[in-house]
Amino acid sequence: MGAMAPPARPSGTAPRRRSVARTYLVVHTVVLLAAGAAVLALLAVDARQTARAEAEATTDAFVDALDRDPFVREAAADAYERTAEGIEPRSAIVADASAQLQPYVEEIIATGDVDYVTIMHPDRTRYTHADPDEIGGPFVGTIEPALEGRTVTEVYEGTLGASLRTTGPVVEGGEVVGLVSAGVLLRDVSAAEVSRLVVVGGVTLLFVASGIVAMFAMFRRLDRVTDSRAPGELRAAFDEQRELTDVRTIADALRAQVHETDNRLHTIASLIELGRTDEALELATDRLGEGQRLMDRVVGAPDQPVIAALMLGKSAQAHELGVEMHFETHLEPGTQGLDAGDVVTILGNLLDNAIDAAAAARREGTPPWVEAYLATDEAGELTFQVSDSGAGVPPAERERIFRRGVSSKGDGDGRHGYGLALVERTVSRLGGGIEVGEAAGGGAEFTVILPRGAD
Repeated sequence: MGAMAPPARPSGTAPRRRSVARTYLVVHTVVLLAAGAAVLALLAVDARQTARAEAEATTDAFVDALDRDPFVREAAADAYERTAEGIEPRSAIVADASAQLQPYVEEIIATGDVDYVTIMHPDRTRYTHADPDEIGGPFVGTIEPALEGRTVTEVYEGTLGASLRTTGPVVEGGEVVGLVSAGVLLRDVSAAEVSRLVVVGGVTLLFVASGIVAMFAMFRRLDRVTDSRAPGELRAAFDEQRELTDVRTIADALRAQVHETDNRLHTIASLIELGRTDEALELATDRLGEGQRLMDRVVGAPDQPVIAALMLGKSAQAHELGVEMHFETHLEPGTQGLDAGDVVTILGNLLDNAIDAAAAARREGTPPWVEAYLATDEAGELTFQVSDSGAGVPPAERERIFRRGVSSKGDGDGRHGYGLALVERTVSRLGGGIEVGEAAGGGAEFTVILPRGAD
């Protein structure tokens, strides 16, 4: 028997897809949480360093104060001298020193921020200790720098556990007669770290939570605007909109041409009925000759019918609005190599804007006009230059006009503000560039340079 096939997907179900909005939410939430964790880790390190620095400063201050305390210096010097004489038993000397210093140290510990203070002979013998049973025993820790007249701070595992301690000399008459060590147990340092971390951690979590709430609000808005579509669906929708724009451009041009032709046919028919056949023939051949001349100038190669059709249609559209159209083409055979849709998008939208601008800014005594210049250079780069007699584009607006939705026209039907955005997007995709300048007479001049396409 053959291997069993995997179960088929139930009919009517589609593979799960992740919308642009959901992707935004997931990615930015992960980034925000990662950033919050990183900040929290840095704050934890800072809290630890701060707590230890404060503990070190405290022990340093205590040791410095006790080293200078006259009572401590006198008691330590007396025990040092008696020990050096060697007359009395060592236990008796330690007991006398402890009887003076232990109550004093206990009072300091009760009112201070340290866990223990040990005063000792330079040979490590303790006079004081947090545990009275340890008095008389040897101090555990580093004392060599203190014997040389310096202080030393260290973390050390002593009889009370791990602690951060500072040890320094008690000097009398230029001689080290005793040592003082003050310490803070690490468990207390850790408690201070935790307290500090709770505060900064709470603030960090508050900011992270606020960020997540803000991102969720943005997700809801983005999901509504994009209609929960995936990236591929948005690209397809944009391409479809572009194709519709291209079709609308050709349709508008054809509508204008049909409208003008219909008017001419009615006029020609009326002239024939009136018996004025010569005038009818002149009217019929006049526009035909103009169209043929335009066709001859535009169609210089068999791969340029799109440009020819577009120019003829736009000429009719301009004529309907009372705008003169002028074309100059130097295209060579085989140099176009562009997708027909891209040609319509770029040239069609530039001509639409030019015709509308020229028609809207009529000047007394000067008929409105639009000029289109098409050429290629030796490297095969294609130039589209469209200028008009309109109001022009102020320098401050020459970058902004390529943004989607920006238009100097009314937006009654919601169709304006997309043409130049499509032009800029298409030119960029093809690796070209677009510049906006001033035409003769103050109108606008758009120049598009495109690299050589695939022949």
